Amino acid sequence: MASPRWRTLAGRLVLIYAVAVIFLLGVSGFLVEQSAREALLEELEKGLTQQAVAVADLAPSSGGQEFVDAVARNIEARVTLIAADGIVTGDSLRDPETMENHAGRPEVQAARQGRIGTDRRLSATTGFSQLYVAVPAPDGSVLRLSLPENTVEDRIGALRMRMVGVVGLAAVLGVLAVALVGRRLAKPLVRLAGAAEAVAAGNLGVDVPRSSVEELDQLGRSIAAMSTELGTRLDDVEGERRTLGVVLDALPQGTLLVGTDDSVLYANRSLGALLGPIPDRLDKLVPFRIQEMVRRARQTGEVVDVDLEHGRPVRILRVIVSPFDDDRVLAVVGDITERRRLDDVRRDFVTNASHELKTPVASILASAETLQIALEKAPDRVPQFAEQIVQAARSLSRMISDLLDLSRLEGGSAEFTPVEVGAVVAEVLDVLAGLAEHRGIALVGDTTPVTVEGSAADLALAIRNLVDNAIRYTETGGEVTVRLARHGDEAVVTVADTGSGIPQRDLDRVFERFYRVDAGRSRATGGTGLGLSIVRHVAESHGGRVGVESQLGAGSTFTLRLPALPDE
Repeated sequence: MASPRWRTLAGRLVLIYAVAVIFLLGVSGFLVEQSAREALLEELEKGLTQQAVAVADLAPSSGGQEFVDAVARNIEARVTLIAADGIVTGDSLRDPETMENHAGRPEVQAARQGRIGTDRRLSATTGFSQLYVAVPAPDGSVLRLSLPENTVEDRIGALRMRMVGVVGLAAVLGVLAVALVGRRLAKPLVRLAGAAEAVAAGNLGVDVPRSSVEELDQLGRSIAAMSTELGTRLDDVEGERRTLGVVLDALPQGTLLVGTDDSVLYANRSLGALLGPIPDRLDKLVPFRIQEMVRRARQTGEVVDVDLEHGRPVRILRVIVSPFDDDRVLAVVGDITERRRLDDVRRDFVTNASHELKTPVASILASAETLQIALEKAPDRVPQFAEQIVQAARSLSRMISDLLDLSRLEGGSAEFTPVEVGAVVAEVLDVLAGLAEHRGIALVGDTTPVTVEGSAADLALAIRNLVDNAIRYTETGGEVTVRLARHGDEAVVTVADTGSGIPQRDLDRVFERFYRVDAGRSRATGGTGLGLSIVRHVAESHGGRVGVESQLGAGSTFTLRLPALPDE
């Protein structure tokens, strides 16, 4: 809606000018009129004085009324003849006998003293303000002429009309000039206002108009400078916002900012990955538990920390909700499923390790106690119990050694260098040849040179565990075959045996810690239940993998695959 005209610059200037002109016209008109009135009255007084002086010399000593009537017929003024004692002897308007003594009138007193007397006052006879001029006559009487002051009104009126006409024309021309100047000033102001509005709306490339008025031009330059500075600051803010967005999107935790009206102000990518598509309002967000947490944090003003389950398969999410002072709320969502799993694995590991360690320790204690008794009552049984203690101690030593190896592998502290796997396999076969021969098992090796990036000690540990397991679970007369070959970009180590094999239901679990297909047989052969878990850790730490194929009664084949270096 357009603004009223009086609110525009031109309208304000015209209005102020009009008020000022009216005030000045009134004051100046009053002053001019008073000055003109005084000038006319002085002129009138001067004329009456000249007439009175000329007529006074002709005043008779008697027959005053006749003289007054004769003079009054020749001049327009009222004529009064006053004797030396103040008695009116003749008057052109009233009967002298009805008039009071005039000795006390100011103009008469001055004339009786030989001077020309004048006065202005309201006349009781005419009812108007009169101008009186009195002059002394030769015989001592006083001749007084008077005219009403309103005789100058006709001339004053004519002057007033001319003055109003001239001043009115000047005022109209002045108003037009002011309106024109106001419009000329308003146009650049309107353009500057439009430029300022465009800058405020975000159009920082607007062309700010120049003006011939220095002050307006300075304002335009200020707006242009403000636009440039605002653009620079907005660019900085936008850069910081993008940086913050990249940082928040890179975080594994989901971040959600909820406004005071429950609108979703911000959500990073991780939150979408954890919860799915993020709606624009809180009441559409799932899981609904987060909605409750946001409202509770807003009401209590305290941080709310809750673990909840979500999705299929179920994941465990930790949600921390923090309120702001202005009722906005920040929610941080993290996936702790893997952490919980690792905690469970660690807890199970401690439980299983404790259980596994108790068996050899209990065996050692029992054998030691029995040995003490045998020393007194059955000396011939001492070697048997001593051997049991030795076997239990060896089993305990192997378990501790495997636990240390497993802990070291999980720490990932090994340094990698190029390793020729064929040499590692040959060394392992040399070490275990005696065990195979002792058990009556044929140990066969078939290798080709393949180089990988890794730890020679760790690779030897993994291959030794695979070959050792194969020997221990193969019956006398069986065969264990170890092969190394290059398949594409991989070094493939296979360890095949002709043992009893592994049931299909156990194939997915044989690489777990302390898992045994046949616990009794494993302990009898000296197994700790950690060998295959160590193999899996070595394979994963080298960027490879390990697998198994088996059939009951037909043996098992374990395959270790490692990334191979290019052939030189």
